[in-house]
Amino acid sequence: MNSPMPFAALRAFREAARHGGFQAAARALSLTPSAVSHQIRGLEAALGVSLFTRGTRSVRLTETGAQLFAELDAGFAQIAAALDRARGQAAQKVKVSALASFTQHWLVPRLARFEARHPGIALEIETANALANFETDGVDVAIRNLSAPTPGLAARKLIDVEPVVLCAPSLKLKGPADLAGVTLIHIAPRTNAWPNWLAAAGLAGLKAKGSLIVDTIPSALEAAAAGQGVALAWAPLVWDAPAAARLVVPFASPPGLGAAYYTLCPRPARAHAATGAFIEWLVAEMAADRRRLAKLHRMRSAPG
Repeated sequence: MNSPMPFAALRAFREAARHGGFQAAARALSLTPSAVSHQIRGLEAALGVSLFTRGTRSVRLTETGAQLFAELDAGFAQIAAALDRARGQAAQKVKVSALASFTQHWLVPRLARFEARHPGIALEIETANALANFETDGVDVAIRNLSAPTPGLAARKLIDVEPVVLCAPSLKLKGPADLAGVTLIHIAPRTNAWPNWLAAAGLAGLKAKGSLIVDTIPSALEAAAAGQGVALAWAPLVWDAPAAARLVVPFASPPGLGAAYYTLCPRPARAHAATGAFIEWLVAEMAADRRRLAKLHRMRSAPG
């Protein structure tokens, strides 16, 4: 009798095939690339076939791998659909995974309106920076700030955003080169935000005076307002944060670094009605608020 394939190895293979590489699969599964590679090699050894052709910097599915992925992906979708049916529509609970800043400063103040419109739907909101895993975390919809929607998921854009440099007025920064004399405040796990910003500003080699890593944007804003360093945040949503009123924009950000907030969930066939109702409400609520945010952004974002 053939022994069953380990579920973890099958899931690692599926994510690597979906995302086109072991590193992207590792991020999706919150594993290291070497762990993903080890699981896939174990699966290949158990099957006696190669599932990927490995290059120096990339991997691609073999013919056998492509066939297995197509059938396995459909199987995972069927499992997820069965689990959704088992949860039952009567429960009417939506688990939301969102960034702390978005939840605290924009979403929570509006939840009463959602409850009034949908009294039979209960929301469970968790704040997290990492991408949600819809198959293992029980999350129905995620709200994330991304440069582009995540492949394989249904995405709805909420609002375009752009990075903005924020600091206490006492720092008196004149230009990007002055960042060498201050502490840069990083958000974990997005510690690449400042390096990307500096590269776009033509200062890839700049070495800041210090580095401070905090877990959320609200924490970064509070640290910046206390004069502990310079933060990067996303406008126009950042202007709803109370700490933003104590901060200034010392200079403009370089172009080409824009992103957007999206709702993300499994394809519509896998999303239950309550999730759809929440997403539609969220999109409409943001559309109604966009003019206010744009006006606030024009008032607050001028360097000075």
